[in-house]
Amino acid sequence: MIHELRTYVLRPGQAMAYLELFRTLGVARVTHYLPMGGYWLTDSGRLNVIHHLWFYESLEERAAARAAFAGDAIWNKEFVPAAFPLILSQTNAMMRLERGSPEMEAAVAGRKTVCENQQPGEPAFAPGLLNLSSGQGGLPERQGAEIAAWRVVSGDRPGRWVRLTRPAQMSQPPEPEGEPDWSELLRPLSLSPLR
Repeated sequence: MIHELRTYVLRPGQAMAYLELFRTLGVARVTHYLPMGGYWLTDSGRLNVIHHLWFYESLEERAAARAAFAGDAIWNKEFVPAAFPLILSQTNAMMRLERGSPEMEAAVAGRKTVCENQQPGEPAFAPGLLNLSSGQGGLPERQGAEIAAWRVVSGDRPGRWVRLTRPAQMSQPPEPEGEPDWSELLRPLSLSPLR
């Protein structure tokens, strides 16, 4: 499978406006076509950054899904004009799963689930935090509550490793494991499969 990590840098102060549009207007449209695995807002490190994860069987499935999605009239007429001006930059990384977990397996198994739009009064975020880190060289040993570890094969900095973990204590940021180039605490959206 191909796991695609997309990263959007939002205009300062506009992350919540983008997320409100996504969860109340966009998520039902995008998950009708694309297989979502996670949707998170950074809480440390690079601020106003949204990471989202997508699961595809192959590049052919990805191309077909994205082509179908590109023709969605509601997405193009309602979401794009309101939300895309809030984005400063976008990057992506195509990744190969190196290590998973039961939580990751469940997210992959439910990848075709269409997520309904949320109402404005619903909680935007799930309780708790996750940690996303990345570095060069050998993949750090599995420690703590690792959800998944990947190796980037194409896109943003090929060859690097990426890890998603659950901090052992919510009262303190996690200690870095291995030698990451960066490590960010994430606030999972309440609609995110991995939260």
